[in-house]
Amino acid sequence: MKGLLKRWALALLIPGVFLAALAAVWLSPPTRLALDTLLLYPQLLAPPPRAVASLLGPEPTVERARVPLAGGASIAADVYRPPGEGRRSAILVVIGAAPTAHEDPRAVRMARAVARMGHVVMLPVLPHLGRKVLTSEDIEAVVASFQHLQAQPYVDRERIAVLGFSVGQGLAFAAAADPRIRDDVRALVSFGGYYDVREVITAVLTGTIDTGEGRQPWQPDPWAREVLRTSLLHFVPEREERELMSLAVGSGVEVPLDGLSRTGSLIYRALTSREPAEIQGLIAQVPPEVAAVLDALSPMNHLDGIKAEVFIAADRYDPLIPYTESRRLRDDLRARGVTVHYAETGIFRHVDPALEANPVSFLSDFVRLFLNSYLLFQRLT
Repeated sequence: MKGLLKRWALALLIPGVFLAALAAVWLSPPTRLALDTLLLYPQLLAPPPRAVASLLGPEPTVERARVPLAGGASIAADVYRPPGEGRRSAILVVIGAAPTAHEDPRAVRMARAVARMGHVVMLPVLPHLGRKVLTSEDIEAVVASFQHLQAQPYVDRERIAVLGFSVGQGLAFAAAADPRIRDDVRALVSFGGYYDVREVITAVLTGTIDTGEGRQPWQPDPWAREVLRTSLLHFVPEREERELMSLAVGSGVEVPLDGLSRTGSLIYRALTSREPAEIQGLIAQVPPEVAAVLDALSPMNHLDGIKAEVFIAADRYDPLIPYTESRRLRDDLRARGVTVHYAETGIFRHVDPALEANPVSFLSDFVRLFLNSYLLFQRLT
């Protein structure tokens, strides 16, 4: 009888120990974080059903905040807050050029999904980028948004990341290098970003990219041309001249150069050229105040001030910003001794999810992006 009981005890003990060990592993913080990160991506494709969403985490509250700027001005920002007490890690998201980018369904899905993981998410409404104008004037708004997050009683000021999407990435990097906040940025993320704004201008206008071994054909999206045109025309000081050039470039009608200002002439000639060398030469001649803005918008000029760990995600088929820009950013940062996590995939088209036809390539890319994301959230934990 004792032998039989012993065998039964062993029969129950062995699977019991196995299940206990499995439960301990499953409930461990690293495993839970991996599961949350894995479940993040389906939520980016479509909002989950209410019943499923409740299993993913508590639904965040959404607040419209006002971020004070210098001179008494302020900007709006949507803040996604997980319920509960205590201080949380936070992510400041700088979105690309769109009038209502903070209300874009993709941005809302992303913010809600990350907030369900337990992080505060802020989507500031930048005054110029929201009008399809990329200008250094928005850098101050990003810095102010970061400081606003730091001051909130529900945010752990030592666990704040800055995430820049598309052209918003240049503003994010410039802000993250600002002496007022650079020592407080826990992590810095580039998603579909760039390295040198002058090279982006050349690539979009010519339909070629610099691979390091010469220029290769590249097909830019019309939206990239639209944002670039609006941003460059912003440098033309006179409104009438700016409107004339915008109409001419959009319709293909030629404008007499002798009727334009020097800045207007340089920008008009660049916008209507398709020759890389000519465009680069024209950009090199812009007035100092314009050159200073281009310098401020180029992450390459802020890398000495980056103190945070950097995470880069790039789309090798990106039609808005060449993937080669992310490679150049990665290489320069690593040469400076900055810790960089890099994931180059075909899962997204710029910042929009896309499924590859080849399941092997898709799986490989997904694992690469998953590991990059997991490490980011681990740094914020």
